[in-house]
Amino acid sequence: MARANLRAAFMSGVTSTITAQQVFTDRTDETAAFNRSLVALHQTLDTAEVSPVVDRVQGRRNVLTFYGVGGIGKTTLSHELERRLLAGEGLDDVANEEQSEAVSVRIDVSEEGASDLENLLLRLRAGLGQLDNEWPAFDLALASYWVRAHPGEALQEFLDASPATRRASRGVRLGEQIAGNVAQALSSDFGGLAGMAQRAALGTYRAIRDRVREGRLLSECELFAELIEAEADYETLSFFPYLLAWDLERKVRRRNKRPRMCVFLDTFEVLGGQGDRTAERYVQRCVYLMPNVLFVITGRNRVDWADGGTSGELDFTGPERWPNLHFSNQTAEPRQHLVGYLSDSDADSYLQEALTQDGTSAIPPEVRSRIISGGQGLPLYLDLSVSHFVELLARGSQPAVEHFGGTFTAVAKRSIRDLPREERDLVRTAALVDRVDAALLRAGQPTLSDGSVARFLRRPFLTHDDAYELPYALHGALRAAISEADRGLPDGWSDRDRAEVAARLLRRLGERSQTATGRAAVAQALESGLKLSRDHGVFDDWMARATQHLVEAGQWTAIGTNLDGGPAELPEFRAMRAAIEGVWLRRTGRAVEAVEALDGADADLAPESLPGQLVRLHLAHALRNQGDYTRAAGIYRQLLGGEFATDADYWLSDYDYLNGRFTTALSTLRNQRAGDVAHEGERLRLIGHILRVNARFDDAAASYNEAITLARNADLAAAEAKALANLAQTACWSGDTATVSNAAARGRELLDLVPNPVELVKIRSAEAVCWAMADELAKAREAVADTRRLADAISYRGGHNLADVAQVLIGVSTGDHDGARRTRDALDERTRASGGNIYWVSVVTSWLDGLASAAAWHPTIDWVDGADAALGRWVAVVAA
Repeated sequence: MARANLRAAFMSGVTSTITAQQVFTDRTDETAAFNRSLVALHQTLDTAEVSPVVDRVQGRRNVLTFYGVGGIGKTTLSHELERRLLAGEGLDDVANEEQSEAVSVRIDVSEEGASDLENLLLRLRAGLGQLDNEWPAFDLALASYWVRAHPGEALQEFLDASPATRRASRGVRLGEQIAGNVAQALSSDFGGLAGMAQRAALGTYRAIRDRVREGRLLSECELFAELIEAEADYETLSFFPYLLAWDLERKVRRRNKRPRMCVFLDTFEVLGGQGDRTAERYVQRCVYLMPNVLFVITGRNRVDWADGGTSGELDFTGPERWPNLHFSNQTAEPRQHLVGYLSDSDADSYLQEALTQDGTSAIPPEVRSRIISGGQGLPLYLDLSVSHFVELLARGSQPAVEHFGGTFTAVAKRSIRDLPREERDLVRTAALVDRVDAALLRAGQPTLSDGSVARFLRRPFLTHDDAYELPYALHGALRAAISEADRGLPDGWSDRDRAEVAARLLRRLGERSQTATGRAAVAQALESGLKLSRDHGVFDDWMARATQHLVEAGQWTAIGTNLDGGPAELPEFRAMRAAIEGVWLRRTGRAVEAVEALDGADADLAPESLPGQLVRLHLAHALRNQGDYTRAAGIYRQLLGGEFATDADYWLSDYDYLNGRFTTALSTLRNQRAGDVAHEGERLRLIGHILRVNARFDDAAASYNEAITLARNADLAAAEAKALANLAQTACWSGDTATVSNAAARGRELLDLVPNPVELVKIRSAEAVCWAMADELAKAREAVADTRRLADAISYRGGHNLADVAQVLIGVSTGDHDGARRTRDALDERTRASGGNIYWVSVVTSWLDGLASAAAWHPTIDWVDGADAALGRWVAVVAA
């Protein structure tokens, strides 16, 4: 199914244009609201005539939102609700609820990589894996997606790369669960996701796809076949939550028991606060397509999905889609709740219970009253005040009323002042970044002892989550308050002090990125580094290298989320931001916009600057995509001798090849040795291209066969498919139909699994030439027409060059020289306009008008062993 149709299938229905800005002011007890929400959701699901999982037009009633200012206790509330869920508290009065299983998934979307779609879905699947091992619809679709989106990468390696995903998946042995379900569905051994060779894994995909086409696999799951057939990208993946919901609903019907399944999404304002809402759109699809799961969202802002103003940014909007989230709903659960400040009586109860002595409150009533008056019910304010009370006692002082009260910033200032000098510097260091560990703190404060760091990490204002490589964090509101309060302290840091510490932290993050075992860890280090750079005016070249590493690995979607400008940003940071935006635009097919974003983004940098080189590299790539080979080549020349010289060398050789400078390109390529298997395969194929258009077919075939063997041994199916298409393009000139048919069949088999429509155009053009050489002209004309049709479908102008060559060959064979010359003239006009592939005009002219005319047509072409020898071979091809 085409992408637009796939999206429409999941979005059928009418969206509302109603807009509203009112907010709730009710004081509903949050735990009671949570309990009622679970009951209401289950009643809605159990009484529905048609399950909302299947009926995707039904309004969704599966979102409970708690929102309020920072420090109000939303995260604490979220954890308490999760505890109650797993303990079964509050549901004893509901029939059968106490017998049902409870499962929770917790995701803090502010953490690096937490909102990445692949990580999100795998954590959801791991949560469901606590209920049962078998989730066939999702697992089969994931297997089909994985082997195409992550060629050669084992799923288990990906699961282990992210600390949070690793912890969730290992608890249920997720990799083994998925592999077992796929093997059971196919009635065969399966290990592709856990580490099987790419070729075998792709064979598994083909087996899944073929059984789905034959109606022998999950035919009762609507749209399952469409999801299996669709492209393996994030757009397709974002609809996979529907399969999880479908699997869950089928289990409910079979067991006649509905589990209590909740997903807790904390710090949700991070998604809603981004200028680009792509990540939120994917998360919203997940929520909408899993109407049988309760999503508990906590954040600073109310969710605006029921408002009409978000239409276009998000898919599912309006009160028809989210009836309970609309401002007019004041009663039906689940709905949106403003988390209010604690009442004076609740705050007093908290302070009385926080510290006790002989069964009574240790904090005197008059001190509690002063704290309550200053805190205005803000839980974080109360926590810090209690910590201050304890510090005064520890120093032998008697806490008095005048020691308390004031603004939140004043309380934060007292909290810093209470700490020993070493720990004051550590809390300032921790406030510079989202998360820390002991090693990162020591990097920021290298003169402090391990003991000082260890004591600091035990402080109550630090939260700890060992799911993350950097497990410690300060509350976001406290980080901001510390930064402000520190400026008023006698020993407070200056902006220069902060910048110097930020630079040390940045270097340490760079060291972590170089030793990281997975790409997710590199992306997390880069994200933290970019924020430090933005906020404190520091920079390190490792960020440019890490960015290019992630781009080359195809992980460009994981880079640079929420990269708005900052007050201290350097030209290097602005260049990095432009480079990341340019990559995103180019990879999503918007080459013109990519050029606009990149052009001039390095203006304020020295030529040798690494961020500047990164900008220019991707500007050149965008220009090539746009068809401006000449300007792109000029930029590649500027990059020679720099960080990205290997890439520049290759693309300059490609440019030389396109413009007939064959000996130059061949000499450069033969002196190169690429750094990895993928680059080496590209080098061998380009050598083959040069030899092929010089009619040295045996030498070209040898180069292609070497590339095929290299790719096969490394399990690089996409690279092998390219080389097979090139082999067919070479063998076709001898009329060797057996070799061409074999290479074409093997190439198409792989391209069926790792789609690349450009290579399909090349294969079909090779068949056109082969049939013309074999005097099967009807088949040759049909193949020429197919080549043009396929090229037009993907806007591949070069495909018409290949079709023109085959068409001229047919004209020569039939004696239609006038028609062949008209085709030759069209080919000449097209190649001159594009600035590449000009040699084909000389080749076809040699067939029509002889060697002298052919050599004179483009006299600048530097044939490998001279024009007479090369064009003479082409004349001999047709004569034979």
